[in-house]
Amino acid sequence: MTDTQTTAPTEGTDREALRLAALLESDPAPIPCEDGELGAVDFSRMDVLIGTVRSDEQFDYCMESKAYYIPAGTVDPADLPVAFVALYEEGLTRKAGIKRYGRVTETRVVKRRDIPVPMSRPNPEETYYLFTVESWEYLPHPIALLNTARGKPAFTNEFLLTHCRRSYQLVAIRSPEAYRLCALLCDPAIARGDTPVLRRVGDRHILSVTKGTLRLLTAEGGCLYTCPARMLTEMPAEVLRGVGRGLGIGV
Repeated sequence: MTDTQTTAPTEGTDREALRLAALLESDPAPIPCEDGELGAVDFSRMDVLIGTVRSDEQFDYCMESKAYYIPAGTVDPADLPVAFVALYEEGLTRKAGIKRYGRVTETRVVKRRDIPVPMSRPNPEETYYLFTVESWEYLPHPIALLNTARGKPAFTNEFLLTHCRRSYQLVAIRSPEAYRLCALLCDPAIARGDTPVLRRVGDRHILSVTKGTLRLLTAEGGCLYTCPARMLTEMPAEVLRGVGRGLGIGV
């Protein structure tokens, strides 16, 4: 084989890995949807648990047993019941991202010693929730990890899980208005911050980007929020919440 030749990806796993890697680098904006579809979403119902997978051993157990486990003390009883579990994969040998989810068919309370995965700390008697899922399915558009961190479990809903492209959007969007605002803020021209941009927001607000600074302005010229434009790529969740507060919408 010459230096210019390359080997074709093998069938199955390698091809799927390449597809997922490409999708994880895709457009960061939420997926467009009809107003009727968005209006029908119940944003008060956040019944999708975003659960972190911390090791290859845990990942293999989850896949083989069609289950996910988490310390019971990290879940507020008000967040139960859980309808779906989505896997937040980071720190594994696989590419990081949220790529799989499953519909929960059973929730049990067990001791950590009953879960056959090596313990990261000596807690055999600690109480855990064990969620059994019907099957692990690939999301149609895998979600890249951005401006979120492993730790306490987070919650979202099925609509956001299947319509968002970045992990911060799952936990920062809490209303139809915030969904539309997030799509606007993901406009590449706004995110770059290197050329003047003016965008109308609603009836009486303007989003301005000039000289590397983002501002939310009223029709009268008052400034309700400002930040460096680079924060849109570094800390987009904070910008979304800040602009949302200025507009008085749920974020």
